[in-house]
Amino acid sequence: MSYPSPNWQISGGENFRSRGRKSTNPRAAMKEWLTLCDAITRSGGRILVMPPAEGATGMVYTANAGALFKAGEHYQFMISNMAVAHRKGEREHIKKFLTEAGVPCSEATATWEGQADICTLPSNRFILSYGVRSTQKSLDEVRPRLPQGARVLDVELVEPYFHGDTCLNSLHTRGGDSVLLVYGGAMKSRTPPELRTFLGNLGEVLTIEEEDALNYACNALCLDGTLLAPPGLSTSLRGNLARRRHEVVEIELPELFGKGGGGPRCLVNELRGLVLTDEAPNYTMKRDQLHALAETYPESITA
Repeated sequence: MSYPSPNWQISGGENFRSRGRKSTNPRAAMKEWLTLCDAITRSGGRILVMPPAEGATGMVYTANAGALFKAGEHYQFMISNMAVAHRKGEREHIKKFLTEAGVPCSEATATWEGQADICTLPSNRFILSYGVRSTQKSLDEVRPRLPQGARVLDVELVEPYFHGDTCLNSLHTRGGDSVLLVYGGAMKSRTPPELRTFLGNLGEVLTIEEEDALNYACNALCLDGTLLAPPGLSTSLRGNLARRRHEVVEIELPELFGKGGGGPRCLVNELRGLVLTDEAPNYTMKRDQLHALAETYPESITA
């Protein structure tokens, strides 16, 4: 995860929530980020903290930074090639940080916005999305990096569902049960029944309504059955999740999400299987320092 910079603002205005380019409160955004980190830590997550590059306002949305792939016993992080101009400068900063952390890196050549367009399912199955930000050509770079024998389904998206994580979310409980949240209206090339066939008996496909999709239900972050979710999910969806043994914990982040769009998943890049050393800049070690830093942030920035 990467915390918001002192000059955090809506630079691109590339989704339906951020197009208004409202003035922002960087101090509030930083405190919201810290609130999410605390919730992730309480739920058992461990966070590697990547400082933002100077002047970068989009790095907080680290799901777009790229994705970690494993080949045999070796890991490599492929860094995104952003569709939006104001985020292209992030690449060198991400590469330097991860290389110093001992993670080998490569760089995407096609336009691709990272983990946000990869949905990981049980039993070596993956859904790769494209069509709004990431291009179809990017799939040719992602597929060879997936584990040997992976089964892949591609999904073309339509506006305003700019990444796969706005309409697809693979949820898991501690008991190993799997549910795939899906909003069918976001997909141009596939239907929920096709996704059910692809998932087979490995889990359940649970379709959601447009209102929940636009409230970023699929951008909720799942940690072993605890679902850190944006506020406002419908009563019916919350009930469906509860019956499937998912505890919904609402995270109020009006600055980061109300103005920037998205939900907790877009602030996280999951480094599945990567073992961090005790010396790595983890959130627990840096928490007090980051809280003190938040108090130095301005309370208003106008784009």
